[in-house]
Amino acid sequence: MDKNTGRILVIESDQEIRSLLIDLIKDEGYEADSVEKGTYAFKKLMTDSFDLIITDIQLPGFSGFDILPALKKIHPQTPVVVITAFEGADVYFEARERGANAFLEIPIQLKKLRELIHQMLSPRERAVEEVM
Repeated sequence: MDKNTGRILVIESDQEIRSLLIDLIKDEGYEADSVEKGTYAFKKLMTDSFDLIITDIQLPGFSGFDILPALKKIHPQTPVVVITAFEGADVYFEARERGANAFLEIPIQLKKLRELIHQMLSPRERAVEEVM
């Protein structure tokens, strides 16, 4: 597979899910990095830049809801995909309100995640998104 351009940060406390996401991202030809805590994400974002961030809501210490506004403040143009095992419109709306660009429930539908990653990292799609 051709190398796609884009670096993706995965913030996920569950080792199995984190590994699954990293493998999927690399299989799609993107670069991937991961951390298991929100505090580690902040440290990583101070030294590295990413084209997409995928974060879980349920994290030790700072939750995904806690870190979303800060992620958007540090890197306002970087899209953020929130994943969570929690269902319901309240969770979806809170994630959107705090800066998430997309939302996926666990169990993650891998086909849907692949499509979302390509959509968010496509130069054409990003340009259209910025105009809106």
